[in-house]
Amino acid sequence: MTRATSGTLTQRVVWALTGTVALFVTALALLAYLTFDQMEDDLVNDILNTEMDRLVQHARASDEFMPRQGVRELGGSMRAWMSVDGQRPAGIPDEVLGLDNGLHLIEPGAYTWHVMVADAGRGKVYLLYDATDNEERVHDFGLIVLGVGAICVLGAYAVSRRVASVAVGPLLELTDRLSTWAPGSPDMAVTRDDEAGRLIEAFNRVQNQVDRSIAREREFAGNLSHEVRTPLAAIRSDSELMLLTQVLTPDQRQRLTRVMDNVDDVIVSLESARAMARDQLLPPAPVDIADCMQDAWRGYEAQADLAGLRFDNQVAPGHVLTLDRYALLTVLRNLVRNAVEHAAPATLTVRFSAQDVLELSDDGKGIAADDLPFLFRRYYSGRMRDSNAGAHGETARGLGLAIAKRVCDMQGWALSVESSRDAPTRGTRFFLRFDAAALADAPAAAVAPGTQPRI
Repeated sequence: MTRATSGTLTQRVVWALTGTVALFVTALALLAYLTFDQMEDDLVNDILNTEMDRLVQHARASDEFMPRQGVRELGGSMRAWMSVDGQRPAGIPDEVLGLDNGLHLIEPGAYTWHVMVADAGRGKVYLLYDATDNEERVHDFGLIVLGVGAICVLGAYAVSRRVASVAVGPLLELTDRLSTWAPGSPDMAVTRDDEAGRLIEAFNRVQNQVDRSIAREREFAGNLSHEVRTPLAAIRSDSELMLLTQVLTPDQRQRLTRVMDNVDDVIVSLESARAMARDQLLPPAPVDIADCMQDAWRGYEAQADLAGLRFDNQVAPGHVLTLDRYALLTVLRNLVRNAVEHAAPATLTVRFSAQDVLELSDDGKGIAADDLPFLFRRYYSGRMRDSNAGAHGETARGLGLAIAKRVCDMQGWALSVESSRDAPTRGTRFFLRFDAAALADAPAAAVAPGTQPRI
């Protein structure tokens, strides 16, 4: 997934703390370097001012202290020259000679000079301070500060990792537990009395509630299957005996056959509900798809006749796939019921449009584009306005397609839909892909957006 912020929570905490320290250290180092450099310049300027005052006083008092020709060495890094009547003193650099009165900073080549020029009455005094060594010390100080800053940043990174592990550790432990959680797992031990501890306690309560809900669901499905199957078996056996031993009118025989078909449908529903409640798949077995489709249609044949839905099964007999017959029958029954309730009057055509892709298409009124993204949602009632359920006393409940999608997800199948209300492609087409990997090769229009079920 693409996220707005990349990296784990621990990494984000580490980089946030390290970045904060790095910014602080950088600002502090820069400030220290600039302050030290300014202090060096101010100190040199103070020295020049003091020394210039002394030179001017001596130059005005006598001609012996400041030679008119040559340089006056003042010790260390200072030299002075005196120009009388505009004459050039011997040894004075060209860069210094043309300067006006006042303080100057010049950098000829690799040197750094502070120069002060002042009038002494009988001539002009040039005072030069060679600050090259001072600048080198400033640069060395900058390198030292940079090294100390780098060490501080590395130390901050190490400390940040430790702080992040302590602060985020409980959340990471909870995340690991959530990623491997399954119903029935033991509760997490609560060893902290802080926000993380309360979060773990809340998770434990949610987990226990989920476990209880799942247990009740499985118990209900098991009890329902156990209690209902016995009377259903009796109803079916009695119906079979009546068909074999009684002299019946065609109408009576049709009704008994319908009773047996409905009993078979209820048994299939019970088995599917039990499998979904337990999240347990039945072992696959060879299934004749044409026969299974015919069984799914038989359960709704009477309602389909009343609604005006015709059936065209183009699946060739003997087309056998190895899968869960109960699951396939559940999906097909819900798709047929959807066609009865929403597509009729129309013709429902079933065929294999590709290898392992079963297509159920109708030429009915189609599905509105606004309804298509929500088609597989539970209790979605947007399509009740075009439902024919009320014509034969049933209620459109909004569960059939959601159940079909849920069963397909459990089996690893892919159920998608496309629909149109415009001729000549008007109608709805459901694609049941038994090989879910084939979904990547399907046309984009065959996959309805937003069709993930809400369980």
